[in-house]
Parts: sequence; C-alpha cells; structure tokens
Amino acid sequence: MIRFIIGLVIGIVAVIFAAQNPESISYTFLFWEITAPRALVVIAVLLAGMIVGWFLTGLRRIGSRRKR
Repeated sequence: MIRFIIGLVIGIVAVIFAAQNPESISYTFLFWEITAPRALVVIAVLLAGMIVGWFLTGLRRIGSRRKR
C-alpha cells in the first residue's frame, strides 16, 4: 500500500511540474533531435523509469524463484 501512495505522490508532482512547463524545447540525444513540450518529455521519462523498475523487479523475482 505504501508503494502505491508513494507512486501516486510522485505521479501527481510530475503532472504538476509538467503543467507548469508547457513550452517546447529541442532535445538532442546521440544523433536524434526532437522538439517537444517539456511536459511530454517529463512524463515520458517518468513512464520509462516506471517500466524499467517494473521489469527489473520481475527479473529479480524470477531469479529468486530459480534459487529455490
């Protein structure tokens, strides 16, 4: 339950931050250049982090099952 509450608080803070930063900015990563609203990039990075965390947690659970 505490993880849900922490996740909810982080999500709300990210949405507030994104709403206060709507201007478009040009981002460069390796050889890609993207012009997008800062809000969209912040939310995309937050979602990517959540997906990576979920994936790594799943890998850890699979590894602990194999050790049994």
